[in-house]
Amino acid sequence: LDNGEKIYLAYEVILKNGLRKGVEISESHFHLLITENQKYFIKKKAYNYLGKRIHSAYELRTKLLRKKYDSGLINEIIDELKIGKYVDDSKFAEIFTEEKIRLKSWGKTKLKSELAKRGITSDIISNVLLEIFPLELEEFELAFQLAEKKFDSLKSRNLEKRKLVQKMYSFLLSKGYNFDISKKVVEKLLSFSIDEELS
Repeated sequence: LDNGEKIYLAYEVILKNGLRKGVEISESHFHLLITENQKYFIKKKAYNYLGKRIHSAYELRTKLLRKKYDSGLINEIIDELKIGKYVDDSKFAEIFTEEKIRLKSWGKTKLKSELAKRGITSDIISNVLLEIFPLELEEFELAFQLAEKKFDSLKSRNLEKRKLVQKMYSFLLSKGYNFDISKKVVEKLLSFSIDEELS
């Protein structure tokens, strides 16, 4: 600049604005260039995160804020990414849910909690879970398959019935299955009524 000060702009910003040596820049144009430059680097960082895995809007915003970028510019970039379908909370919730069921056999309760932590709205959560678990029977079957594996690992320990039931309950609840489903699964697996046997 005329006063000897230097500013460093991304090459893409220079090209976009047709800058060349000797061109005069008004004060308003100068501030526009600074803003565009900041947005360029925010978007570049956002694409870097998205290139590694899909993110919810909340996750992406949180990571960009940690980099000390301007919050208003971050919101603008995320809005642009939503329009371009690079950020889509519904798609994120669907992929996240299917992955956690496939790899960790999580139930509805845990899925709801973990999706909410990632900024997913209750409407999106309900829609995704209804699509994946249209019937309670499907969640029960998933829980039962998971419980069978756990039961096999516990059988050799010769635990008393009460202790065995408690461990099975704790395991299923920790995986995000509610009390009713956990009870039905344990009763079917152990072939007795918990209320009658343990009362």
